Amino acid sequence: MNKYKTVVCVSLFVVVLDQITKVLIRSSFALHESVSVLPFLAITHLRNRGAAFGIMNDLPETIRMPLFVLILVVAFIAILTFVKKAEPRDRILITSLSLILGGAIGNSIDRFRLGYVTDFIDFHWFGDPKYHWPPFNVADAAITIGVILILLQALFLKKLAIQPLRHKGTKKEDEF
Repeated sequence: MNKYKTVVCVSLFVVVLDQITKVLIRSSFALHESVSVLPFLAITHLRNRGAAFGIMNDLPETIRMPLFVLILVVAFIAILTFVKKAEPRDRILITSLSLILGGAIGNSIDRFRLGYVTDFIDFHWFGDPKYHWPPFNVADAAITIGVILILLQALFLKKLAIQPLRHKGTKKEDEF
């Protein structure tokens, strides 16, 4: 598949899944309502006016929203630049960038339409508030997975790809 088709398909999938889950949460749960799914997972309807983990939550709206627009534009340009430079065979990088782009668009739709992002995936260590991960959503998960895949590729997969192949019986001087 063409790398640009991959970007459109993966990003669109993330945006649609993200928006559907958020609409379901907003229409089915009262704000702050929580339902335990597993001993370490709850679905909790929350609103996040800030960025990841609530940072920039306390900034005035007149500063926060223009800052989010700037961040979105810079991220969009950077992602498209990386996609343009990526080799078509570099599927992990292209998919990772697509996940990040879809997540950024999904959260931006909420932020610009509603003034906040709907979060609902609530992990904790068996109910202990000391060991509580900040709630997140599908868009946040896509961004996180995309970043982790890029890091894993940069740290491990690229190193594997540049290791010279060694065959039994080759002489030392034949190796690079």
